[in-house]
Amino acid sequence: MFEDIPSFAQKNSEGFCFWVKATPKAAKNRIGSWVDGAMGQKMLKVYVTAPPADNLANLAIIEILADYFHKPKSKVQIVSGLTTREKRIQVFS
Repeated sequence: MFEDIPSFAQKNSEGFCFWVKATPKAAKNRIGSWVDGAMGQKMLKVYVTAPPADNLANLAIIEILADYFHKPKSKVQIVSGLTTREKRIQVFS
């Protein structure tokens, strides 16, 4: 299990999960600031250069977050929001 769960995440039996708000076709790949989601939850803004077509933006988000958390890409999964900008992410321990 993780010893240092990020403050924005919710711990669960598999690791932790959190919300992101995706911005595809950005100027560069990066993690941004906090924004409020449609349901009032705090979301981590993630910018990717990839377009949303053909799942490319989702793959880029997984890659950026895996690098950010120092995890293999197989340990980061989008559990909801595959076709929307607001996504629920699970990071496995």
